[in-house]
Amino acid sequence: MTPLPLSGIRIIEPGQVWALPYAISPLAAYGAEVIKVESARRPDSSRGSPQPDNLVGEQPWNDGGTYHEANRNKLGISLDLNTERGKELFKEIVSISDVVAQNFPPRVMRNFGLDYPVLRDVKPDIIVLDSTAYGSSGPWQNYIGYGSSLQAVTGLTYLTGYEDGGPIQGGILFNDTLGALNATYAILLALAHRERTGQGQWIDLSQYEAGVAHLGEAFMEYEMNGVVPSRRGNSHPDHAPYGVYRCAGEDAWVAITVTSDAEWSNLVRAVGEPWASRRDWETAEGRVSQRQEVDDAIGIWTATLEKHEVMHLLQAGGVACGALYNTREVATDPHHGDRGFFSISQHPSPVGPRPHSAPLFGLTGVDRPPDGLAPRFGEFNGRVFRELLGRTQTEFDELIDQKVIADIPANPGVTPPPDPKGLLQMGFLAEYDVDYKARLGISAATGDESPGDQPND
Repeated sequence: MTPLPLSGIRIIEPGQVWALPYAISPLAAYGAEVIKVESARRPDSSRGSPQPDNLVGEQPWNDGGTYHEANRNKLGISLDLNTERGKELFKEIVSISDVVAQNFPPRVMRNFGLDYPVLRDVKPDIIVLDSTAYGSSGPWQNYIGYGSSLQAVTGLTYLTGYEDGGPIQGGILFNDTLGALNATYAILLALAHRERTGQGQWIDLSQYEAGVAHLGEAFMEYEMNGVVPSRRGNSHPDHAPYGVYRCAGEDAWVAITVTSDAEWSNLVRAVGEPWASRRDWETAEGRVSQRQEVDDAIGIWTATLEKHEVMHLLQAGGVACGALYNTREVATDPHHGDRGFFSISQHPSPVGPRPHSAPLFGLTGVDRPPDGLAPRFGEFNGRVFRELLGRTQTEFDELIDQKVIADIPANPGVTPPPDPKGLLQMGFLAEYDVDYKARLGISAATGDESPGDQPND
């Protein structure tokens, strides 16, 4: 098989949760050898959930779905960096590696004596990524950051909500993924720079700044005009219609976006009904000034139609429209199946076969092998310490006896999962699909569609 684009690159990842492991995931998918570093004292907290079939097995720290999604194609070791022996072994791995990527507050690696100045002495051309909540300088540098607190300070939470209500946290922690994708391309830039110059690099990435940069439109309002935007619900100050509209069926909706008079004309033709042909709605100024009337009229129309019918009708007419999907609908969408976005990996029991998403991009002429499973805790200790670093079996056993390495975490970090039926009754779940395995194509059932073949998180 032709070598993958990043074959020969070795990355050490003492990273946890999502923002850093997800950043490294596409690099591992395209050939980089990634050594994920955890410790028995502090395993990756994403190992704990969600548990397969909502049941806690004998080794639940190896079964968590979030962990498996972000850590495929990686090797995994345990190494206690609180010990001098652990620090020495970490430096030894650095000496034969290309990149170190971590997402703890700056003080953590400094206190270990493993920050960039030290690692540069170990290997002058090493690339070190510090993906921290607020960056490695400034008064907030050692603040802990989770997605919810970061989205608050970026301005995203302030802007999310309805005009007459308070701020709302988003349904997902959006900032985690922004930080991750910025980290991915920062590493690739640093590798390209090193290939040209032979020089290593320190990447100081602030997840806070990544979030701010992606709210550019809102900040330009202030920086150009002194205007502080307010919460707008589903509306837009310059466009109408611009919102979500109820369709026939339970909790069924579509999003419709019209950004020009030409697109409005397309909608009028696609709808083909007299209510849409009002002369005073032909211009954006007229539609925005009568936004509520426009939304009410469209809502009456969409309420009589199935959401996919509305989407296909308007898209065929040149209008941006999308059916709102819950997670079941996303996972079973035939469009994903046609593109092969989800593929099924065969996990050991009790996880079993489960779909996982592909990298967010494909490369022409690059034939990727099937994804490797995320490593069990300490699974590759022997490969790294005995084979890569050349330790004898006696030395390896001493590392175990001294608790420098381990294959079972001291803190499993798993709590009993809540009862889905109870959560459904309390209104915390939209639905509980007992037939989900059949829908995903991971059970013996037939006739159902398959989807296709405390760190700074």
